[in-house]
Amino acid sequence: MPEPFVSLSPSEMEVPQIYEILVAGVQPRPIAFISTISADGLKNLAPFSFFMAGGANPPSVVYCPTLNKEGGKKHSLINVEETGEFVVNMVTRDMADGMNAYSLDYPDRTNEWDIAGFEPIPSDEVKPERVKESPVQFECKAFEIILHGSSPNAACYVIGEVVKIHVAETVWNGRSIDPLKFRPICRMGGPHYLDTNSLELFSLEGSSGSVKPS
Repeated sequence: MPEPFVSLSPSEMEVPQIYEILVAGVQPRPIAFISTISADGLKNLAPFSFFMAGGANPPSVVYCPTLNKEGGKKHSLINVEETGEFVVNMVTRDMADGMNAYSLDYPDRTNEWDIAGFEPIPSDEVKPERVKESPVQFECKAFEIILHGSSPNAACYVIGEVVKIHVAETVWNGRSIDPLKFRPICRMGGPHYLDTNSLELFSLEGSSGSVKPS
């Protein structure tokens, strides 16, 4: 006999419960540290675990900055709407604590690069800078932004075409990224993460839900 299931209809559920089930059921999720810059030059850096690679011809990625309960947009969405550019910086265990510092809310106009001490380095094809500490970085041009749903937690899918790839020599095998050397962390449910090197499950204080509120 098959195991019994609890079957749920999203139309009959509260949004927070749906969200909790999504982040607990769709895991592990890679983390994109998204760097953007506004039209007037204000920098933003924010991690997202609602993120995934797309196709390869052309190469594409997508991240999802959800709207808040008032329908407000995150800076990582506003900036890419204004400039059409962003950089995906993959997160390793050494970067975890610094990345988690960005999970808090900060006042508008805060330069979030200053919060945890990551070093910005110039990109080749786009204006947003790259995170030096990240061993794998993707410079992207926005292809399309799609709004799906309504607040709270309406999804905005930012689809980006990768125009430049940077891989640290320490994780390069001569043709591609060496999976035995590049070991990013992944997001699990709640405050939990997976270290793909040691397969250790660890938690970061202050983390909950999606990685970044702004």
